[in-house]
Amino acid sequence: MTLNHNQEMIVRVLKEGMASPKQLAEMLGRGYDEQKAMSMVLGLARKGLIDKMKAAIILAKSPMCKLLNYEFGSHHISK
Repeated sequence: MTLNHNQEMIVRVLKEGMASPKQLAEMLGRGYDEQKAMSMVLGLARKGLIDKMKAAIILAKSPMCKLLNYEFGSHHISK
């Protein structure tokens, strides 16, 4: 699977630590907002390229969280 530069950057950042959607958008640069950064996180998590737990935390207050299908503790994250 081939990743573009921005996807590689997100994977690298989330493997080393954590970042908010705002921080990811700023890191990605012009043309990227929090929504687009969260969408990229969702896509990468669904492909198994980043930790789903980190993705669930990043997407926690977003409707995209339902698409992740990640069980978080005793509650399913999509509830």
